[in-house]
Amino acid sequence: MLKRHTIISFGFLILAALFGLVYALQLLGYATDLIRPDIARSLHISLMLYGFIPLMLSLLPFALFDKEGILGAEGLLYLERYFILWYTFLVFMVLSIGAGVMRGLPFYDFHYSLNGILAFAGLFYIIAIFKTIRSYAVRPQWVKVSLVLVIASPFALLLLMNPDYGQVEQMHMGPHGDNTLGMSFALMAVYYLAIKLASPMTSFRTRWHILWQIPLGFYALSVLYRSFIGSISYEAEWFLQYLTLLYIPTLYRWWKDAQLSIAKNFNLFVSIAAFLFVDIEGNILFVPALRKIFHRNDLVVAHAHIAVGIGLLFLAFSIIERYFSLSSMRRFTLVLAISLMGLVLSIDGIMQAGFIPLDTELMWELRALYGALFLAALIWWMPENITQTLRSFSPLRLYHLAAFASDGIGGVMLLLFGGYLYGIIGEPFAGSYQLIVFGFVAGVGISHLIGALHEPYATPMALATSTIRIITAAGFTALYLAGTLGWIALAIAVVDMGFAMGYWLWLRK
Repeated sequence: MLKRHTIISFGFLILAALFGLVYALQLLGYATDLIRPDIARSLHISLMLYGFIPLMLSLLPFALFDKEGILGAEGLLYLERYFILWYTFLVFMVLSIGAGVMRGLPFYDFHYSLNGILAFAGLFYIIAIFKTIRSYAVRPQWVKVSLVLVIASPFALLLLMNPDYGQVEQMHMGPHGDNTLGMSFALMAVYYLAIKLASPMTSFRTRWHILWQIPLGFYALSVLYRSFIGSISYEAEWFLQYLTLLYIPTLYRWWKDAQLSIAKNFNLFVSIAAFLFVDIEGNILFVPALRKIFHRNDLVVAHAHIAVGIGLLFLAFSIIERYFSLSSMRRFTLVLAISLMGLVLSIDGIMQAGFIPLDTELMWELRALYGALFLAALIWWMPENITQTLRSFSPLRLYHLAAFASDGIGGVMLLLFGGYLYGIIGEPFAGSYQLIVFGFVAGVGISHLIGALHEPYATPMALATSTIRIITAAGFTALYLAGTLGWIALAIAVVDMGFAMGYWLWLRK
Protein backbone atom coordinates (compact mmCIF):
# COMPACT_ATOMS: atom_id res chain seq x y z
CA MET A 1 0.00 0.00 0.00
CA LEU A 2 2.81 2.39 0.88
CA LYS A 3 4.53 1.95 -2.48
CA ARG A 4 1.28 2.51 -4.34
CA HIS A 5 0.37 5.72 -2.55
CA THR A 6 3.91 7.03 -2.55
CA ILE A 7 3.99 6.77 -6.33
CA ILE A 8 0.66 8.59 -6.67
CA SER A 9 1.66 11.27 -4.18
CA PHE A 10 5.02 11.68 -5.89
CA GLY A 11 3.12 12.49 -9.08
CA PHE A 12 1.51 15.48 -7.35
CA LEU A 13 4.98 16.64 -6.25
CA ILE A 14 6.20 16.52 -9.85
CA LEU A 15 3.11 18.48 -10.92
CA ALA A 16 3.83 21.09 -8.22
CA ALA A 17 7.41 21.50 -9.45
CA LEU A 18 6.16 21.75 -13.05
CA PHE A 19 3.87 24.68 -12.21
CA GLY A 20 6.71 26.31 -10.27
CA LEU A 21 8.92 26.11 -13.36
CA VAL A 22 6.11 27.44 -15.57
CA TYR A 23 5.63 30.43 -13.27
CA ALA A 24 9.38 31.08 -13.14
CA LEU A 25 9.45 31.14 -16.95
CA GLN A 26 6.41 33.40 -17.07
CA LEU A 27 8.22 35.97 -14.92
CA LEU A 28 10.79 36.09 -17.73
CA GLY A 29 8.11 36.57 -20.39
CA TYR A 30 7.87 32.97 -21.62
CA ALA A 31 4.86 30.62 -21.68
CA THR A 32 2.51 33.44 -20.71
CA ASP A 33 -0.21 32.01 -22.98
CA LEU A 34 0.11 28.54 -21.49
CA ILE A 35 -1.81 29.37 -18.32
CA ARG A 36 -2.54 32.55 -16.38
CA PRO A 37 0.51 33.40 -14.23
CA ASP A 38 -1.53 33.89 -11.05
CA ILE A 39 -3.11 30.46 -11.58
CA ALA A 40 0.30 28.83 -12.19
CA ARG A 41 1.67 30.40 -9.00
CA SER A 42 -1.35 29.34 -6.96
CA LEU A 43 -1.21 25.76 -8.26
CA HIS A 44 2.52 25.55 -7.51
CA ILE A 45 2.14 26.74 -3.92
CA SER A 46 -1.05 24.78 -3.23
CA LEU A 47 0.31 21.49 -4.58
CA MET A 48 3.57 21.88 -2.66
CA LEU A 49 1.68 22.47 0.58
CA TYR A 50 -1.20 20.02 0.08
CA GLY A 51 0.20 17.26 -2.14
CA PHE A 52 3.07 14.87 -1.50
CA ILE A 53 4.35 16.50 1.70
CA PRO A 54 1.25 16.33 3.96
CA LEU A 55 0.34 12.90 2.63
CA MET A 56 3.75 11.53 3.61
CA LEU A 57 3.70 13.39 6.93
CA SER A 58 0.35 11.77 7.73
CA LEU A 59 2.08 8.38 7.58
CA LEU A 60 4.20 9.31 10.60
CA PRO A 61 2.01 7.86 13.40
CA PHE A 62 1.51 4.68 11.41
CA ALA A 63 5.25 4.33 10.84
CA LEU A 64 5.59 4.55 14.64
CA PHE A 65 2.84 1.96 15.08
CA ASP A 66 4.74 -0.25 12.65
CA LYS A 67 7.95 0.31 14.62
CA GLU A 68 6.18 -0.72 17.81
CA GLY A 69 4.64 -3.77 16.14
CA ILE A 70 0.92 -2.98 16.43
CA LEU A 71 0.05 -1.91 12.88
CA GLY A 72 -2.86 -3.98 11.54
CA ALA A 73 -4.84 -4.45 8.35
CA GLU A 74 -8.01 -2.79 9.68
CA GLY A 75 -6.23 0.47 10.44
CA LEU A 76 -4.58 0.45 7.04
CA LEU A 77 -7.97 0.01 5.37
CA TYR A 78 -9.23 3.29 6.80
CA LEU A 79 -5.88 4.98 6.17
CA GLU A 80 -6.22 4.11 2.49
CA ARG A 81 -9.72 5.62 2.43
CA TYR A 82 -8.19 8.77 3.93
CA PHE A 83 -5.70 8.86 1.05
CA ILE A 84 -8.47 8.43 -1.52
CA LEU A 85 -10.43 11.35 -0.05
CA TRP A 86 -7.28 13.49 0.00
CA TYR A 87 -6.69 12.72 -3.70
CA THR A 88 -10.32 13.75 -4.31
CA PHE A 89 -9.60 17.06 -2.61
CA LEU A 90 -6.48 17.57 -4.74
CA VAL A 91 -8.45 16.99 -7.96
CA PHE A 92 -11.12 19.48 -6.87
CA MET A 93 -8.45 21.96 -5.77
CA VAL A 94 -6.47 21.79 -9.02
CA LEU A 95 -9.51 22.14 -11.27
CA SER A 96 -11.12 24.94 -9.23
CA ILE A 97 -7.89 26.95 -9.11
CA GLY A 98 -7.44 26.22 -12.82
CA ALA A 99 -10.87 27.76 -13.38
CA GLY A 100 -9.71 30.90 -11.56
CA VAL A 101 -11.40 30.24 -8.19
CA MET A 102 -8.81 31.62 -5.76
CA ARG A 103 -8.87 33.46 -2.44
CA GLY A 104 -5.75 35.57 -2.92
CA LEU A 105 -4.10 34.17 0.22
CA PRO A 106 -0.38 33.36 0.26
CA PHE A 107 -0.63 29.73 1.37
CA TYR A 108 -4.33 28.78 1.35
CA ASP A 109 -5.54 29.87 -2.04
CA PHE A 110 -8.27 27.31 -2.75
CA HIS A 111 -11.97 27.87 -2.02
CA TYR A 112 -12.92 27.50 1.63
CA SER A 113 -15.65 24.93 0.87
CA LEU A 114 -13.01 22.39 -0.19
CA ASN A 115 -11.91 22.18 3.43
CA GLY A 116 -15.01 20.07 3.92
CA ILE A 117 -13.38 17.28 1.91
CA LEU A 118 -10.23 17.57 4.02
CA ALA A 119 -12.24 17.45 7.23
CA PHE A 120 -14.12 14.38 5.95
CA ALA A 121 -10.78 12.73 5.14
CA GLY A 122 -9.64 13.58 8.65
CA LEU A 123 -12.51 11.56 10.11
CA PHE A 124 -11.27 8.43 8.33
CA TYR A 125 -7.77 9.21 9.55
CA ILE A 126 -9.08 9.34 13.12
CA ILE A 127 -10.87 6.01 12.64
CA ALA A 128 -7.63 4.49 11.31
CA ILE A 129 -5.83 5.72 14.43
CA PHE A 130 -8.47 4.27 16.76
CA LYS A 131 -8.57 0.94 14.93
CA THR A 132 -4.79 0.66 15.35
CA ILE A 133 -4.27 1.80 18.95
CA ARG A 134 -6.73 -0.80 20.21
CA SER A 135 -3.79 -3.19 20.07
CA TYR A 136 -2.02 -1.34 22.89
CA ALA A 137 -2.49 -2.83 26.32
CA VAL A 138 -1.58 0.58 27.76
CA ARG A 139 -1.50 3.62 25.47
CA PRO A 140 1.83 5.45 25.53
CA GLN A 141 1.85 9.15 26.34
CA TRP A 142 2.73 10.14 22.76
CA VAL A 143 -0.36 8.31 21.52
CA LYS A 144 -2.63 10.12 23.96
CA VAL A 145 -1.26 13.54 23.04
CA SER A 146 -1.31 12.78 19.31
CA LEU A 147 -4.88 11.54 19.55
CA VAL A 148 -6.04 14.84 21.02
CA LEU A 149 -4.29 16.79 18.25
CA VAL A 150 -5.65 14.56 15.48
CA ILE A 151 -9.24 14.77 16.76
CA ALA A 152 -8.99 18.55 17.07
CA SER A 153 -7.44 19.04 13.62
CA PRO A 154 -10.57 18.81 11.39
CA PHE A 155 -12.43 21.27 13.62
CA ALA A 156 -9.43 23.60 13.88
CA LEU A 157 -9.10 23.47 10.09
CA LEU A 158 -12.68 24.65 9.54
CA LEU A 159 -12.34 27.36 12.20
CA LEU A 160 -8.94 28.80 11.29
CA MET A 161 -9.64 28.93 7.55
CA ASN A 162 -13.15 30.39 7.78
CA PRO A 163 -13.39 33.35 5.37
CA ASP A 164 -15.36 35.50 7.83
CA TYR A 165 -13.54 35.17 11.14
CA GLY A 166 -10.76 32.64 10.60
CA GLN A 167 -7.18 33.19 11.64
CA VAL A 168 -5.83 32.61 8.13
CA GLU A 169 -7.80 35.52 6.67
CA GLN A 170 -5.77 37.83 8.88
CA MET A 171 -2.74 37.09 6.70
CA HIS A 172 -4.09 39.80 4.39
CA MET A 173 -3.26 42.28 7.15
CA GLY A 174 -0.42 42.69 9.59
CA PRO A 175 2.75 40.65 9.92
CA HIS A 176 0.86 37.49 11.09
CA GLY A 177 3.43 36.57 13.74
CA ASP A 178 0.83 34.54 15.61
CA ASN A 179 0.06 32.50 12.48
CA THR A 180 3.77 31.77 12.17
CA LEU A 181 3.83 30.68 15.80
CA GLY A 182 0.88 28.36 15.28
CA MET A 183 2.23 26.77 12.10
CA SER A 184 5.62 26.33 13.75
CA PHE A 185 4.06 24.64 16.78
CA ALA A 186 2.21 22.21 14.52
CA LEU A 187 5.54 21.33 12.97
CA MET A 188 7.12 20.86 16.39
CA ALA A 189 4.60 18.14 17.16
CA VAL A 190 5.51 16.46 13.89
CA TYR A 191 9.23 16.84 14.59
CA TYR A 192 8.83 15.18 17.96
CA LEU A 193 7.20 12.14 16.36
CA ALA A 194 9.79 12.09 13.54
CA ILE A 195 12.62 12.15 16.08
CA LYS A 196 10.91 9.39 18.05
CA LEU A 197 10.62 7.34 14.85
CA ALA A 198 14.30 7.86 13.99
CA SER A 199 15.56 7.16 17.51
CA PRO A 200 17.32 3.80 17.95
CA MET A 201 15.84 3.59 21.46
CA THR A 202 12.54 1.87 22.07
CA SER A 203 11.65 4.41 24.76
CA PHE A 204 12.26 8.08 24.02
CA ARG A 205 11.49 10.61 26.75
CA THR A 206 11.63 14.37 26.33
CA ARG A 207 12.74 17.10 28.72
CA TRP A 208 12.43 20.88 28.92
CA HIS A 209 8.67 20.79 28.23
CA ILE A 210 8.26 24.41 29.26
CA LEU A 211 9.98 25.45 26.02
CA TRP A 212 7.02 24.32 23.90
CA GLN A 213 4.30 24.91 26.49
CA ILE A 214 4.91 28.68 26.57
CA PRO A 215 4.47 29.17 22.78
CA LEU A 216 1.39 26.93 22.78
CA GLY A 217 -0.28 28.89 25.54
CA PHE A 218 0.32 32.27 23.91
CA TYR A 219 -0.83 30.98 20.50
CA ALA A 220 -4.10 29.76 22.01
CA LEU A 221 -4.63 33.19 23.55
CA SER A 222 -3.97 34.91 20.20
CA VAL A 223 -6.51 32.70 18.40
CA LEU A 224 -9.18 33.48 20.98
CA TYR A 225 -8.40 37.19 20.85
CA ARG A 226 -8.52 37.38 17.04
CA SER A 227 -11.67 35.28 16.84
CA PHE A 228 -13.77 37.05 19.47
CA ILE A 229 -12.22 40.48 20.14
CA GLY A 230 -10.26 41.85 17.17
CA SER A 231 -6.87 42.42 15.61
CA ILE A 232 -3.75 42.46 17.76
CA SER A 233 -1.01 45.07 17.63
CA TYR A 234 2.28 44.78 15.77
CA GLU A 235 4.15 44.69 19.08
CA ALA A 236 2.03 41.76 20.24
CA GLU A 237 2.64 39.90 16.97
CA TRP A 238 6.33 40.64 17.23
CA PHE A 239 6.38 39.13 20.70
CA LEU A 240 4.51 36.04 19.49
CA GLN A 241 6.88 35.68 16.55
CA TYR A 242 9.92 35.73 18.82
CA LEU A 243 8.49 32.93 20.94
CA THR A 244 9.39 30.63 18.03
CA LEU A 245 13.04 30.99 19.11
CA LEU A 246 12.22 28.69 22.02
CA TYR A 247 11.92 25.86 19.50
CA ILE A 248 15.68 25.96 18.84
CA PRO A 249 16.81 24.58 22.23
CA THR A 250 13.77 22.28 22.23
CA LEU A 251 14.85 20.52 19.02
CA TYR A 252 18.45 20.36 20.24
CA ARG A 253 17.33 18.69 23.47
CA TRP A 254 15.12 16.18 21.62
CA TRP A 255 17.89 15.34 19.15
CA LYS A 256 20.36 14.62 21.96
CA ASP A 257 17.89 12.68 24.09
CA ALA A 258 16.96 10.52 21.08
CA GLN A 259 20.66 9.74 20.42
CA LEU A 260 20.47 10.70 16.75
CA SER A 261 23.43 11.43 14.48
CA ILE A 262 23.88 13.39 11.27
CA ALA A 263 25.31 10.42 9.38
CA LYS A 264 22.48 8.02 10.25
CA ASN A 265 19.63 10.56 10.22
CA PHE A 266 20.70 12.84 7.40
CA ASN A 267 17.23 13.54 5.96
CA LEU A 268 15.87 14.56 9.35
CA PHE A 269 18.96 16.65 10.09
CA VAL A 270 18.60 18.56 6.80
CA SER A 271 14.94 19.21 7.60
CA ILE A 272 15.62 20.46 11.13
CA ALA A 273 18.53 22.61 9.93
CA ALA A 274 16.27 24.24 7.34
CA PHE A 275 13.54 24.76 9.95
CA LEU A 276 15.95 26.47 12.33
CA PHE A 277 17.40 28.61 9.54
CA VAL A 278 13.92 29.77 8.55
CA ASP A 279 13.01 30.37 12.19
CA ILE A 280 16.04 32.59 12.83
CA GLU A 281 15.75 34.40 9.49
CA GLY A 282 12.04 34.96 10.02
CA ASN A 283 12.67 36.59 13.37
CA ILE A 284 15.32 38.84 11.85
CA LEU A 285 12.92 39.88 9.10
CA PHE A 286 10.35 40.77 11.75
CA VAL A 287 12.41 43.75 12.91
CA PRO A 288 10.21 46.69 11.77
CA ALA A 289 12.94 48.49 9.84
CA LEU A 290 13.89 45.30 7.97
CA ARG A 291 10.37 44.04 7.43
CA LYS A 292 9.42 47.30 5.74
CA ILE A 293 11.98 46.82 2.96
CA PHE A 294 12.09 43.02 2.73
CA HIS A 295 8.64 41.61 3.48
CA ARG A 296 7.23 41.78 -0.06
CA ASN A 297 10.33 40.99 -2.10
CA ASP A 298 12.24 37.93 -3.25
CA LEU A 299 14.06 37.41 0.03
CA VAL A 300 10.81 36.22 1.59
CA VAL A 301 10.13 34.05 -1.48
CA ALA A 302 13.50 32.37 -0.88
CA HIS A 303 12.52 32.01 2.78
CA ALA A 304 9.45 30.02 1.71
CA HIS A 305 11.48 27.86 -0.71
CA ILE A 306 13.83 26.80 2.09
CA ALA A 307 10.95 26.17 4.50
CA VAL A 308 8.92 23.97 2.14
CA GLY A 309 11.41 22.72 -0.44
CA ILE A 310 13.98 21.60 2.11
CA GLY A 311 12.39 21.72 5.55
CA LEU A 312 9.11 19.96 4.83
CA LEU A 313 10.19 17.87 1.86
CA PHE A 314 13.10 16.28 3.71
CA LEU A 315 10.92 15.81 6.78
CA ALA A 316 8.65 13.71 4.54
CA PHE A 317 11.69 11.81 3.23
CA SER A 318 12.82 11.09 6.80
CA ILE A 319 9.49 9.39 7.50
CA ILE A 320 9.41 7.09 4.49
CA GLU A 321 13.15 6.30 4.48
CA ARG A 322 12.39 3.21 6.59
CA TYR A 323 10.63 1.83 3.51
CA PHE A 324 12.29 3.63 0.59
CA SER A 325 15.95 4.41 0.05
CA LEU A 326 17.17 7.76 -1.24
CA SER A 327 20.83 7.81 -2.31
CA SER A 328 23.28 10.51 -1.29
CA MET A 329 23.46 11.81 -4.87
CA ARG A 330 19.68 12.21 -5.07
CA ARG A 331 19.53 13.97 -1.72
CA PHE A 332 22.44 16.22 -2.63
CA THR A 333 20.88 17.22 -5.97
CA LEU A 334 17.54 18.12 -4.44
CA VAL A 335 19.12 20.14 -1.62
CA LEU A 336 21.50 21.83 -4.06
CA ALA A 337 18.72 22.85 -6.46
CA ILE A 338 16.51 24.34 -3.74
CA SER A 339 19.47 25.99 -1.98
CA LEU A 340 20.60 27.63 -5.21
CA MET A 341 17.06 28.85 -5.81
CA GLY A 342 16.98 30.27 -2.31
CA LEU A 343 20.40 31.88 -2.76
CA VAL A 344 19.64 33.72 -6.00
CA LEU A 345 16.25 34.86 -4.70
CA SER A 346 17.85 36.06 -1.46
CA ILE A 347 20.44 38.03 -3.42
CA ASP A 348 17.65 39.47 -5.54
CA GLY A 349 15.72 40.42 -2.42
CA ILE A 350 18.73 42.28 -1.05
CA MET A 351 19.05 43.99 -4.44
CA GLN A 352 15.37 44.93 -4.42
CA ALA A 353 15.87 46.48 -0.99
CA GLY A 354 18.46 48.81 -2.54
CA PHE A 355 21.64 47.42 -1.00
CA ILE A 356 23.40 46.07 -4.10
CA PRO A 357 23.02 46.81 -7.83
CA LEU A 358 22.12 43.64 -9.74
CA ASP A 359 19.91 42.55 -12.61
CA THR A 360 16.68 40.99 -11.36
CA GLU A 361 16.10 39.24 -14.68
CA LEU A 362 19.43 37.42 -14.36
CA MET A 363 18.45 36.18 -10.90
CA TRP A 364 15.08 35.02 -12.21
CA GLU A 365 16.78 33.20 -15.10
CA LEU A 366 18.95 31.35 -12.60
CA ARG A 367 15.87 30.59 -10.51
CA ALA A 368 14.18 28.99 -13.54
CA LEU A 369 17.36 27.03 -14.31
CA TYR A 370 17.59 25.64 -10.79
CA GLY A 371 13.85 24.94 -10.82
CA ALA A 372 14.36 22.88 -13.97
CA LEU A 373 17.18 21.02 -12.18
CA PHE A 374 14.86 20.29 -9.25
CA LEU A 375 12.10 19.04 -11.57
CA ALA A 376 14.57 16.85 -13.48
CA ALA A 377 15.84 15.38 -10.20
CA LEU A 378 12.29 14.47 -9.20
CA ILE A 379 11.44 12.88 -12.55
CA TRP A 380 14.62 10.96 -13.28
CA TRP A 381 15.89 10.26 -9.76
CA MET A 382 12.87 8.84 -8.04
CA PRO A 383 13.46 6.69 -4.93
CA GLU A 384 15.30 3.55 -5.94
CA ASN A 385 12.67 1.20 -4.54
CA ILE A 386 10.00 2.71 -6.80
CA THR A 387 12.27 2.22 -9.81
CA GLN A 388 12.85 -1.40 -8.81
CA THR A 389 9.09 -1.87 -8.49
CA LEU A 390 8.51 -0.57 -12.01
CA ARG A 391 11.16 -2.92 -13.37
CA SER A 392 9.30 -5.86 -11.88
CA PHE A 393 6.04 -4.98 -13.67
CA SER A 394 4.52 -7.54 -16.03
CA PRO A 395 3.92 -6.60 -19.70
CA LEU A 396 0.24 -6.00 -18.91
CA ARG A 397 1.04 -3.60 -16.06
CA LEU A 398 3.55 -1.78 -18.28
CA TYR A 399 0.79 -1.51 -20.88
CA HIS A 400 -1.39 0.13 -18.23
CA LEU A 401 1.41 2.55 -17.39
CA ALA A 402 1.82 3.52 -21.05
CA ALA A 403 -1.93 4.03 -21.39
CA PHE A 404 -1.95 6.12 -18.20
CA ALA A 405 0.83 8.30 -19.61
CA SER A 406 -1.28 8.78 -22.74
CA ASP A 407 -4.73 9.36 -21.27
CA GLY A 408 -4.13 10.09 -17.59
CA ILE A 409 -1.29 12.59 -17.89
CA GLY A 410 -2.50 13.73 -21.31
CA GLY A 411 -6.02 14.32 -19.98
CA VAL A 412 -4.70 16.35 -17.06
CA MET A 413 -2.55 18.44 -19.38
CA LEU A 414 -5.57 19.08 -21.61
CA LEU A 415 -7.67 20.08 -18.61
CA LEU A 416 -5.02 22.56 -17.47
CA PHE A 417 -3.61 23.81 -20.77
CA GLY A 418 -6.34 22.89 -23.29
CA GLY A 419 -6.81 26.39 -24.66
CA TYR A 420 -3.09 26.84 -25.27
CA LEU A 421 -2.58 23.39 -26.83
CA TYR A 422 -5.56 23.79 -29.15
CA GLY A 423 -4.21 27.17 -30.18
CA ILE A 424 -0.91 25.58 -31.22
CA ILE A 425 -2.63 23.17 -33.60
CA GLY A 426 -5.04 25.83 -34.86
CA GLU A 427 -8.23 24.18 -33.65
CA PRO A 428 -11.14 26.05 -31.98
CA PHE A 429 -11.40 25.65 -28.21
CA ALA A 430 -14.82 26.13 -26.64
CA GLY A 431 -13.76 25.45 -23.07
CA SER A 432 -17.11 23.91 -22.19
CA TYR A 433 -18.00 20.44 -23.52
CA GLN A 434 -14.32 19.85 -24.27
CA LEU A 435 -13.53 20.01 -20.57
CA ILE A 436 -16.01 17.18 -19.98
CA VAL A 437 -14.30 15.15 -22.72
CA PHE A 438 -10.88 15.87 -21.18
CA GLY A 439 -12.21 14.77 -17.80
CA PHE A 440 -13.43 11.52 -19.36
CA VAL A 441 -10.02 10.96 -20.95
CA ALA A 442 -8.29 11.55 -17.61
CA GLY A 443 -10.75 9.15 -15.96
CA VAL A 444 -9.83 6.38 -18.42
CA GLY A 445 -6.19 7.11 -17.65
CA ILE A 446 -6.83 6.75 -13.91
CA SER A 447 -8.45 3.37 -14.60
CA HIS A 448 -5.23 2.31 -16.29
CA LEU A 449 -3.26 3.56 -13.29
CA ILE A 450 -5.37 1.35 -11.01
CA GLY A 451 -4.56 -1.60 -13.25
CA ALA A 452 -0.86 -0.76 -13.09
CA LEU A 453 -0.68 -0.38 -9.32
CA HIS A 454 -2.98 -3.28 -8.36
CA GLU A 455 -1.88 -6.59 -9.88
CA PRO A 456 -5.26 -8.31 -9.24
CA TYR A 457 -7.04 -5.51 -11.13
CA ALA A 458 -4.73 -5.49 -14.16
CA THR A 459 -6.87 -7.81 -16.29
CA PRO A 460 -10.33 -6.45 -15.29
CA MET A 461 -9.18 -2.87 -15.92
CA ALA A 462 -7.70 -3.85 -19.26
CA LEU A 463 -11.00 -5.48 -20.27
CA ALA A 464 -13.01 -2.44 -19.19
CA THR A 465 -10.79 0.25 -20.69
CA SER A 466 -10.23 -1.57 -23.98
CA THR A 467 -14.00 -1.99 -24.40
CA ILE A 468 -14.53 1.72 -23.63
CA ARG A 469 -11.80 2.63 -26.11
CA ILE A 470 -13.41 0.67 -28.94
CA ILE A 471 -16.76 2.39 -28.38
CA THR A 472 -15.05 5.79 -28.09
CA ALA A 473 -13.00 5.17 -31.24
CA ALA A 474 -16.14 4.23 -33.17
CA GLY A 475 -17.95 7.37 -31.97
CA PHE A 476 -15.11 9.74 -32.88
CA THR A 477 -14.67 8.03 -36.26
CA ALA A 478 -18.36 8.58 -36.98
CA LEU A 479 -18.06 12.28 -36.00
CA TYR A 480 -15.02 12.65 -38.26
CA LEU A 481 -16.69 10.94 -41.25
CA ALA A 482 -19.82 13.08 -40.78
CA GLY A 483 -17.68 16.22 -40.84
CA THR A 484 -18.80 17.25 -37.34
CA LEU A 485 -15.26 17.16 -35.91
CA GLY A 486 -11.89 17.61 -37.60
CA TRP A 487 -8.72 15.59 -37.68
CA ILE A 488 -8.45 15.58 -33.88
CA ALA A 489 -11.41 13.20 -33.74
CA LEU A 490 -9.59 10.85 -36.12
CA ALA A 491 -6.40 11.07 -34.07
CA ILE A 492 -8.31 10.19 -30.88
CA ALA A 493 -9.92 7.23 -32.66
CA VAL A 494 -6.54 5.94 -33.86
CA VAL A 495 -4.97 6.19 -30.39
CA ASP A 496 -7.91 4.46 -28.71
CA MET A 497 -7.99 1.68 -31.28
CA GLY A 498 -4.24 1.23 -30.94
CA PHE A 499 -4.45 0.65 -27.20
CA ALA A 500 -7.57 -1.52 -27.48
CA MET A 501 -6.13 -3.79 -30.15
CA GLY A 502 -2.79 -3.89 -28.33
CA TYR A 503 -4.58 -5.57 -25.45
CA TRP A 504 -7.07 -7.75 -27.33
CA LEU A 505 -4.66 -9.06 -29.97
CA TRP A 506 -1.37 -9.38 -28.06
CA LEU A 507 -1.64 -9.05 -24.28
CA ARG A 508 -4.89 -10.82 -23.45
CA LYS A 509 -4.45 -14.41 -22.33
